[in-house]
Amino acid sequence: MITKNIFKYLAACFVCCGLSVAFTSCSSDEDPFFSASEDDYPRIINTDLPEGKGGEPAALPSIERTTNFTCEVIVTPVHYTTVTWFVDDEQVGEGLKIDVPVLAGDHLVKVVATTTKGLSTYRLLTLNVRPAIGDPELAKDGRSRWLTIGTTTTIDCKNVKNNVTKVFIGKTEASNVSYADGKLTFDVPAMDEGEYTVIIEADDMRYGCGVFTVSTEEYQDPGEREIYEGPSEKLAWSAIAWVNDDYVALGLKPGMTVKVYVNADEGAAGAIATSWWKDINTGIQWDEPEGGCRQELPAGKSVMTYTIATTQYMDEQGFAVIGNGFVVEKITVEEPSETVIYEGPSDKLAWNAITWSADEFPSLGIKVGTVITVYYIADEGAAGAIATSWWKDINTGIQWDEPEGGCKQDLPEGKGKMEYEVTTLDYLNEQGLGIVGNAYIIEKVTIK
Repeated sequence: MITKNIFKYLAACFVCCGLSVAFTSCSSDEDPFFSASEDDYPRIINTDLPEGKGGEPAALPSIERTTNFTCEVIVTPVHYTTVTWFVDDEQVGEGLKIDVPVLAGDHLVKVVATTTKGLSTYRLLTLNVRPAIGDPELAKDGRSRWLTIGTTTTIDCKNVKNNVTKVFIGKTEASNVSYADGKLTFDVPAMDEGEYTVIIEADDMRYGCGVFTVSTEEYQDPGEREIYEGPSEKLAWSAIAWVNDDYVALGLKPGMTVKVYVNADEGAAGAIATSWWKDINTGIQWDEPEGGCRQELPAGKSVMTYTIATTQYMDEQGFAVIGNGFVVEKITVEEPSETVIYEGPSDKLAWNAITWSADEFPSLGIKVGTVITVYYIADEGAAGAIATSWWKDINTGIQWDEPEGGCKQDLPEGKGKMEYEVTTLDYLNEQGLGIVGNAYIIEKVTIK
């Protein structure tokens, strides 16, 4: 009996001592995570959660739409702090962990830690969610992504199986939505100007379709420069012409697109030509049935366009807008604009590539003279190339990393761009296109 009591006392003593040691450890001043009280200012102390620099939010690793956004934070004082999660200013969760689906697009994530005493701190992060393969997709050219308030807009839309029933510009719903033959049409509502993510409801699901500009102004092509302001007198088998020094002053170059805004009578005809009434690119008489540049103009307002392939004939003969039965309202020239054919960010390349097969390549619209540009973010020691999907030079067919004639580029660390002009389609038509290499992220690929 006495022996049993002694063991009880000894056991109790050991338990007390153990608890004493444990309590001492948890209250140590050397461990602020456990020692902070509800009166202390909250902190988010993750080492794996990036912090922004220069006032800009840090970027989280990108994910695909089919993958939930998951994250966990460590805060102090842990027992007196509530964590709230926001995506694009909308609360999506509360607690130390988050696991939610997010639509495709670029998002601003805000993590707010608030104590029971009302003290708070936050961290801002950006999150890029890539569309899944086969997701509905809206056209990405500048004109399509410009929404003028109070107008009806039509945008090319692909990968829709049945129908698009709703369109949201930010949080504002558009009206009169219709979809047919790969075209999405809707009325742009009255709302504040700015940049908004457009979301469509298609086939009973919602999809993020990227950022659009909303403005009260009409879209103007980048680089469009006015060279003539009308209205002119009505052309009656006559011309508006520039020759000699006046022509030189226009600064016309190959690749530029000339646009002539006209108001025509029924039966009008016109052309963008030389002052000798010949095609600017071929020198053929303007009204020749084969190769001439004559256009029959619809009654009312329309635009004649022509892309300059060479200045050979204009350098000799000057430049003119010619014809009969129309008024010229204005003439503009437009520098070649970039068309986005890939929008990232991609996963970091690790001796692999983003490719378009020989079957997919024709849909890109690349021609001889096209300049392909790759915008990237590179690690130290990165290497890359604009090549075929077989990792060969697009113009010579030489292996990409051959010292003589290869297209491999050593990429400087940080943001930059690679450019390559297409001089032949022989290898691309056979092998497709590839952006190849190691240790860099592709932000976007454009052509012009």
